[in-house]
Amino acid sequence: MAFPVKKKQNFWLKSAICALGVAGTLGFGGGAAQAAKMPLVVAAENTWGDIAAQIAAPDMRVVAILSSPTVDPHEYQATPTDARMIAAAELVVANGAGYDTWADKLVAASGLLPARYVKADSWSPWQEGGNPHLWFNVDAVSAFVKHFAEACAHIDPEHADGYAGRAEKMQLAIQSIQAHAGLLKAHVAGMHVAATEPLFTPLADLLGLQMDEQAYQLAVMNDVEPAPSTVATFESDLKEHRLKMLVYNQQVEEPSVRHLLELAQQSNVPTLPLSEMLPPRKHWQVWVHDILTQVGQLLGVQQ
Repeated sequence: MAFPVKKKQNFWLKSAICALGVAGTLGFGGGAAQAAKMPLVVAAENTWGDIAAQIAAPDMRVVAILSSPTVDPHEYQATPTDARMIAAAELVVANGAGYDTWADKLVAASGLLPARYVKADSWSPWQEGGNPHLWFNVDAVSAFVKHFAEACAHIDPEHADGYAGRAEKMQLAIQSIQAHAGLLKAHVAGMHVAATEPLFTPLADLLGLQMDEQAYQLAVMNDVEPAPSTVATFESDLKEHRLKMLVYNQQVEEPSVRHLLELAQQSNVPTLPLSEMLPPRKHWQVWVHDILTQVGQLLGVQQ
């Protein structure tokens, strides 16, 4: 299934929030004077910023440009403040995969060396047209961790052992997620589920779930009206309980999505809300474990 990434239009408070140009500091480092002396890492999104901070801190300062769950990274309009931060950064991290092209433009304008721009889509199995939601792909995250730690050590060899050690802890955290998913997979593999767009697909694949209604998901992600026959099939699968769970992007308020959520509720099909941004005060690995736990509960697995 190809995932050409286009812009979506109906995001909550999109116009007001996109004016936000303030970066979210990820809470590492000491006071302002100490932080000013540290190498700066700028992350396009807080999800990748959190992963980067767990490797870079306390030897680097990490800030994220996007952290609000109501912001659409596809449509975000970068500000002069964002451009200045990226120009001052030693390293920049982003999702890539056509998801945050505004970051590509700022990096190109800054003159940052390619080796200092760490993107999740550099994971070798990813190809143009692949699923852009790479933060839910544990193999892509593992590759990012390795790549980012190497980049940190290259620009700051004095603390290379620290970066390597913290990266190893992150790899162990990823292995814990894989183990959690493996336990669930034994109970849920083959179950038919659906989503309103392909945000959940990497985790569904990890769990061995059968992802249905893919034509509908791709249409919604690309702001295209789903074909009537596609919608009719989705509605029938919900009414006839052929679907065990419906996952939806809580940032999207498409009328057709609201209709499906109402139909799922009427049909007693459990629903799982997801966001494209890391929730406040959580590390990435805790967030993913929580999602897996919720999936197990919704699918009737005793944990």
